[in-house]
Amino acid sequence: MDETWLKRELRANPKRTITLPGSLAKQEKEMIEAALATSHGRISGPSGAATKLGLPSRTLDSKIKRLKINVYRFKALR
Repeated sequence: MDETWLKRELRANPKRTITLPGSLAKQEKEMIEAALATSHGRISGPSGAATKLGLPSRTLDSKIKRLKINVYRFKALR
């Protein structure tokens, strides 16, 4: 029986980060900013931007951070 497969080290899967092409990322940012403007900077809840976009609020929050969107500028629009 060949036991060499037992001695193989498992390769750690590096975390993969997928970056969007420039125009697609720009479109995503515009959509998020539009939803934030209509929700007055609110991310979660029934009237929040996440609901309007059909995303979990944690996902939207991470996208906002990744795209460096200033949520507070939408809160001042009231």
